[in-house]
Amino acid sequence: MYRVFIIDTLPSIPHNNITNDEYIFKEINFLIIMVYDNYIHLQKLLDCTQPQADKKYRSEESFFIRIHHIHEINFAQILTDINDFDLLIENTTTDKKLSSLKRILSCWELNINTLKLLRHLNKEDFLGFRPALTGISGMQSSQYIIWINTYYKKRDRYSSSLIQYPKILNMLQAIHIAHETWLSAHEEVILHFIQNDFGTGDTEGLRYMQDQRDLYNTLWNDILGILKKTV
Repeated sequence: MYRVFIIDTLPSIPHNNITNDEYIFKEINFLIIMVYDNYIHLQKLLDCTQPQADKKYRSEESFFIRIHHIHEINFAQILTDINDFDLLIENTTTDKKLSSLKRILSCWELNINTLKLLRHLNKEDFLGFRPALTGISGMQSSQYIIWINTYYKKRDRYSSSLIQYPKILNMLQAIHIAHETWLSAHEEVILHFIQNDFGTGDTEGLRYMQDQRDLYNTLWNDILGILKKTV
């Protein structure tokens, strides 16, 4: 019978000539269990949801905040993968490059579906807690801005001969289309909640989103021009 100790990390090994397993199961005869909640810092994650408006809007505002948390977690993974793609572009196989891009695409698809959850947000409650947003907007996300600069403005990636394979080029195009679809989904959200009113970031709401989509399409068309010259 083992005594059970619940900890966050494994203890250090006291001797160089034994493994973790030998230390845990033979040397001192106890079993160490890593707790899932501690491993992912669940309580810290849950504590990030802090509604700012009147308590009567707490449930709906919490739902709104969590949707944006999911976006930010996905953005973090997207940025990790695109940076890894760039760092390893000269030292990895085409299949591994493709795998990184597929994961980026999947994260964007998850963001699109997550945004669609807002159709289940009560419109009256949203308009009730909206003033508590005090001019902030999801489009101000620092991670999203880094994504724009990394994907659309870092042009040396697209001039590299090491990505000139049809499957990779098609995946890069698919990622742009997924981003564009995400922006279109925002337009649907705006139409549902505020129509042609100004956005929470003091932008022109729907017109702003349309202008952003047009801008990134223009940037992508410029990138396609680079790719055609490289092929």
